[in-house]
Amino acid sequence: MKKKWFYFLLIGILTIGGFLFYGLRQPSIKYPHTLAICAMFKNEAPWLKEWIEYHRLLGATHFYLYNNDSTDTYDEVLQPYIDLGVVELIDWSSSKEEHAIRGYDNYAWVPFQIGAYNDCLKHRALSQALWVAVIDIDEFLVPVLGFKSFQTLLEQEARNGTGSLKLFWRVFGTSNIWDLRKDELLTEKLSLRALDHHPWNRNVKSLYRPEAVEICLVHTHERLKKGYKKKRLNPDLFRVHHYWTRTGKCLAQKRNLSEQESTQLTHEFNSIEDYSISPFLPALRQIMHSSQPYN
Repeated sequence: MKKKWFYFLLIGILTIGGFLFYGLRQPSIKYPHTLAICAMFKNEAPWLKEWIEYHRLLGATHFYLYNNDSTDTYDEVLQPYIDLGVVELIDWSSSKEEHAIRGYDNYAWVPFQIGAYNDCLKHRALSQALWVAVIDIDEFLVPVLGFKSFQTLLEQEARNGTGSLKLFWRVFGTSNIWDLRKDELLTEKLSLRALDHHPWNRNVKSLYRPEAVEICLVHTHERLKKGYKKKRLNPDLFRVHHYWTRTGKCLAQKRNLSEQESTQLTHEFNSIEDYSISPFLPALRQIMHSSQPYN
């Protein structure tokens, strides 16, 4: 009899202990946003609307956008989204050293990116967003199996105590397009990318549970808090389309490359066709042709 009571007592202790251990990592509050996005940008006005509207189709409901000394018309593009409460615009000038976190990667503007990302994850998005994708304006999250698979993933991984999800790049080239007309989408016209095994496609961008992050870097976390785990996603199912060159005109104007480097990268990045983003484009095209943001 004593052995039986001891057995039941042990099972009860293990059950309660497991509940406490795993339960503390579960989303215990109602987050205003299941998915938010954080990015630092500079002079990206022509590209902002398509990027925002595409990710809204994926379920992103809030954008933390850090303006790094832009001189173009970004404010005109973003104002309608600010009015809707969709975009939170933060001035993040490189002239202010307090905006930088140094000691990890001191290349050019990178310390200011790290500063922006940690300001977002550890302060602004904390208790506000279940997940935050930390990406650039030329990067698009692509769930190959569709919107519902992405939402299911986010819910399941939050329940499983995952603190970061890593998505591999698929780097796109110019697709031999010099420039886009005003009614053309970047994501529709640029359909050629690098081969899967290209070295650039080993890079990742990440989604984070804000409360899990100890320190966040540009491509990944440096440290997660105890009790949280990281997970790499299969790029055949979930990936980041990185339009690094954008068009030929953009490549020539923005990237400081020699003619030989430009020719080589364009050749490598225009290797194979990829239309995995296509199912999202009819809805995106309809929204983009509207004069007002989708509400």
